[in-house]
Amino acid sequence: MIRIRVKRDGQNRVQRVLITGHAYFDKHGKDIVCAAVSGISIGMVNAIEQLFGVQMHAENDGDGKVDCRLPNEVRDPEQREKIGLLLEAMVVSLQNVADEFPSYVKISEWK
Repeated sequence: MIRIRVKRDGQNRVQRVLITGHAYFDKHGKDIVCAAVSGISIGMVNAIEQLFGVQMHAENDGDGKVDCRLPNEVRDPEQREKIGLLLEAMVVSLQNVADEFPSYVKISEWK
């Protein structure tokens, strides 16, 4: 099961997305659920890093883990807003996958 936890700030903006686990929908290399989650998350993290020149993922990311956070060093409100919008788009896309494959992907808000 892939578990996705979304942490928001006091204004309901996405601050962190932690993705762990494997879907096991199919065998390695043919797992469309894992591919969808990986494509959405890694694609968005890479795009944000290239567009804004910031590191979004944790150094200890590895097999079955993506931990992306809005970096504290991003102080410019406009830049934070743009990155936040992209993170929100990522969450919406991940929610769509979770809705389509609820036995393989669970998404929840961080408490």
